Amino acid sequence: MKKKIFIILVALVFFIGGTYALIRKTVFTQNESFSISGLDAYIIYNKGTDVLSGTLMDTESYSDSTLNTEITLYKNASFDIYGHIYLDLKAIGANLANEKGLKWVITSNNKVLNSGNFIGYAVNDSIPLELNIPLSTTEQKFQIYVWIDEKVFENFNISTEQIGTTVRAEATQIPIEIEPNKPALVDGLIPVKYDSTNEVWVKADSTNTNHDWYNYNNKIWANAVLVSETNRNSYINGSVGTTIPESDVLAYYVWIPRYKYKVWNINKSTYMTNNLNAQTEGIDIVFEIGYSNGGTISCNYDFTITDGSLSEICTGSNGDYYTHPAFTFGNDEVTGFWVGKFEISSETPDVLTSNNYYGGGNVTNLTVRIKPNVRSWRYNTLTNFYKVIYDMQIENNIYGLNTSRSNTDSHMLKNMEWGAVAYLTNSKYGRCTNNTCTEVTINNSSDFITGNAGDTISAASSLAGVTNAYNTAKGQLASTTGNIYGVYDMSGGAFEYVMGNMSDVSGGYTYYASSGGSNYTYTGNEKYINTYSYGTSYNNQTAYNRARLGDATGESKSWYFNNTYIVSAHYSYSWFTRGAGYSNNYIAGLFNSDFGNGNTYPDCSARAALFAVASN
Repeated sequence: MKKKIFIILVALVFFIGGTYALIRKTVFTQNESFSISGLDAYIIYNKGTDVLSGTLMDTESYSDSTLNTEITLYKNASFDIYGHIYLDLKAIGANLANEKGLKWVITSNNKVLNSGNFIGYAVNDSIPLELNIPLSTTEQKFQIYVWIDEKVFENFNISTEQIGTTVRAEATQIPIEIEPNKPALVDGLIPVKYDSTNEVWVKADSTNTNHDWYNYNNKIWANAVLVSETNRNSYINGSVGTTIPESDVLAYYVWIPRYKYKVWNINKSTYMTNNLNAQTEGIDIVFEIGYSNGGTISCNYDFTITDGSLSEICTGSNGDYYTHPAFTFGNDEVTGFWVGKFEISSETPDVLTSNNYYGGGNVTNLTVRIKPNVRSWRYNTLTNFYKVIYDMQIENNIYGLNTSRSNTDSHMLKNMEWGAVAYLTNSKYGRCTNNTCTEVTINNSSDFITGNAGDTISAASSLAGVTNAYNTAKGQLASTTGNIYGVYDMSGGAFEYVMGNMSDVSGGYTYYASSGGSNYTYTGNEKYINTYSYGTSYNNQTAYNRARLGDATGESKSWYFNNTYIVSAHYSYSWFTRGAGYSNNYIAGLFNSDFGNGNTYPDCSARAALFAVASN
């Protein structure tokens, strides 16, 4: 039985101000209460100094903040006890609740344990600062800061606003299971679940009260849809359980929650690809709460290092955690992102004419669909794919998406985002159970039918069109979860262009357009692309030295016998492709990486992603 001790340690009230404003002051009195269940004799804590009021200025670093406190927490026992520290939000102004620059940090021994901001939180919410701390018999001090980061301060009108918080600690004898971040539902997105009895998708309860919209512990990843305008309002305002027919769905998405993972091959060595049994038993993944950054590994990429030692230098060691870099989108930290459930298709996927044999072809005047059981959109340039996915947010778009990109951003999947999906798949939340992992089944349809699955993991190509549809028992084995709630077409189907580009020159990064990437403008769009240093090799240790942690290439070379090629000047191909094609048998898969020049290919498609921040 789980035993808990709840200790309210410190009352903090921080008033936000600046050189331009007077502050309305209200003081919260300290509230100290105890609910002890068997651990009281084994916990030692010292409450820090109360901070009852103060004025908070924007600073360069959290350490410059005058509003901080220190607590001490340790155990007096030989058995395991885990500590958990929270910040309970007692008050927050409306503008402060949307201020990216208002942040919290928790440190110990001069090391940042975790950090985050207050966006998405409301009064009476509890913000986990650090969970599952293995308590020692030696006292451990924790410093908690609230500060305004002047580098990202939005300069809202906060002259009369305040924030009030209370630090609270909890102790348990077993670790707490950390829940993934709630999916961000933005304009147009409707939560759905699958009614297997009637074989239809229905509206899900967005509060997830009964854990039937998503339950990542049970491999049920959150799904949502964009629908046509005809019945959109009736679905948005309709009751839970309302059927959303396939004919009304324009796009299916799957939520990838923010996480950190235990690094097994920090130097991308060809000899350590399964260190910590990451492939065979599963990648150790821990969900992160809110915008927290709990990984202790940090990396810096140096484009001047080419065809030699590691281009990416990372602090830390194998066995340490790394917050997956896919959850940093430009200057924004994100709680997760939506990924297209299937390869993209067009509004006319099955029109077989000389101009449109490839599910859409080399045009930009068709609109994107993300649906099962249709031909994927192929034979288009990379930059055309980029444009049609980006344009899902144009004025008067058919999807109901907001045209502002401040909280919604439709974009072509990046190489690092592919890696984030692949790693979550090869974990206990995806295709690993009881320390045994299974590979995603190939889509072996020679007609490039989305969501299709072969009869076996590496089945030979099928000329039958559909071997096993996505909602059948065998079809679901082509999903990242092994059930209908995962992402499809990541093994086989079509090769997929992703936004990952090698430099055109050595010694620094210069955008390399290659053949089909000439219409993409790099300057101003840096957040939509992952960049790599110039190199002439593509399948040896020198090539893998140019990879990045988290992108599922050099770190996981040849997992499941998938090909692992790195973009290279050897063939003048500067763009990554992922997943391989329907006829590639065992070399296809989530950990397959290859390259192309961005030009049109009859077997190359793309995938959409959606950055989203739900409004408070």
